[in-house]
Amino acid sequence: INEEKDIGRIEYPTNDIKLDYPKDKLYEIMKNRESNRKYNNYQINNTQLSSLFSCFAEINNHRLISSAGGKYPIEVYALCFNVKNLNNKVVYYKYNDNSLSIVGNCKSWSDLKSITGAVDLITGEPSIMFIFVGFPDRVISKYGERGGRFLLIESGHYIQNLLLRVTYEKLKAVELGGLYDNDIKNILGLKKTNAIITLGVICGK
Repeated sequence: INEEKDIGRIEYPTNDIKLDYPKDKLYEIMKNRESNRKYNNYQINNTQLSSLFSCFAEINNHRLISSAGGKYPIEVYALCFNVKNLNNKVVYYKYNDNSLSIVGNCKSWSDLKSITGAVDLITGEPSIMFIFVGFPDRVISKYGERGGRFLLIESGHYIQNLLLRVTYEKLKAVELGGLYDNDIKNILGLKKTNAIITLGVICGK
């Protein structure tokens, strides 16, 4: 049986070319990013909320995130646990005019924690949980099976933008990959669709 094996750390027998680290604000933000699992029930204010969602926006007909074929199969939802004027609300982000639509109500973090796959990992209560939802038909119709790969890559673009904004706002965040898809879709009002839950991110202090 021929098995492909991990070749481990890659090394080449040449003289390495040393590179300088950037000394700009963006690189400082990237250095300060980290995954945090302890939260203190902090309430996000309107300025911080706008800052976090704005990283998914469309500005002058230009999206801040690239997408294969311009299909944009990812939609952004959030469950608000400690957010000014939005406690226990489910919201959907409208990128074209940088606004939020209220989808409905949600339970508290403590009541929903069991369907996030983070029961033993997270302490305290985060402020908000972003959920990145994929609609595969948008991209598979053009790229076939490979479109599924593009969809997941694009989800990573969204999350990277968000994590940079979180760090800039001096907030905490951690990605959640164990969300219970059907339960989350039901909360978002997407139960009867072919939407897929790609990843969640909780934020707070």
